[in-house]
Amino acid sequence: MPQNDVDAEREAAIWFRRRADRAVALTKLGGLPTLPNEIAWPRQRQTNSPLHFLAQVDLSRLPSTPLRGVSDAPALPKSGLLFFFADMVEEMLWEDNGGPLATTRVIFADHAGPERKPPDNIPEILHAFGERAGGYDTGMSVYPHAALESHVIDTFAGFQKHVRLADEPATAIQAAMIASIEKAIGPLPVFAGRGRFEAREAANPREYVEESDYQSGASRELSCPLHQMLGIGKDIQGTADFIQADGTILLLQIDSDHAVHEHFVFCDMGVAQFWIEPDDLAKRRFDKAWASTAGA
Repeated sequence: MPQNDVDAEREAAIWFRRRADRAVALTKLGGLPTLPNEIAWPRQRQTNSPLHFLAQVDLSRLPSTPLRGVSDAPALPKSGLLFFFADMVEEMLWEDNGGPLATTRVIFADHAGPERKPPDNIPEILHAFGERAGGYDTGMSVYPHAALESHVIDTFAGFQKHVRLADEPATAIQAAMIASIEKAIGPLPVFAGRGRFEAREAANPREYVEESDYQSGASRELSCPLHQMLGIGKDIQGTADFIQADGTILLLQIDSDHAVHEHFVFCDMGVAQFWIEPDDLAKRRFDKAWASTAGA
């Protein structure tokens, strides 16, 4: 695939990498939100049950990145925090049960408060809709805390985490994505050949590349949770491509990540994606942001 064609599919994003030290940080997945006390805990608008806290971002600590490469495009605020909530119901179909504006929520605050516990009547994660438990019976309502660090990387339309090397366009785009991540954090470990599974298990890397060669052909897989703001969303079953085709902005993508917790999963190892329209971002109308899920 010619380099010009790869570049045409490129768009900068802010990638959030899990910190290895598990330190306390304002930008994080899970844990307890530092939602100011004067802001009400968001609730599901049909059942009135408290939503689950997924992530928060300290906007003052973000690296700068152009939004779709347009100088006059709306930008993220330079300070404050964004908090992301959703009803982690067992079906994970946020377009149901009143729709995504009922089931998911983004809240902006100009300052952080103390960490807040959820209301006592919050349902279990992966509960049955309208019930406190049921569903997958996880016995938990708060995800473990995972502190994040931010880096600017390139994202690409057509990116696939697993490609057959015979598919030259997909291989070129995946290679460009790997190169962008390596530019940010250094070389990724590569596991190949016999014994690669044992070597990977022993190394326990946060991100890695795995190469295999079966009778069906050689392939390469990038294992890297793509928690990100802006850029091109991870496209599963055409969901992100369809939403972004009209210029809708990817406000936050939260990837399935077993390193956070075995239940930190969206639709069978898919993603949760929070979206906002450009006009709403320009007006700081984060209350109009909404989220979707997609899985393999």
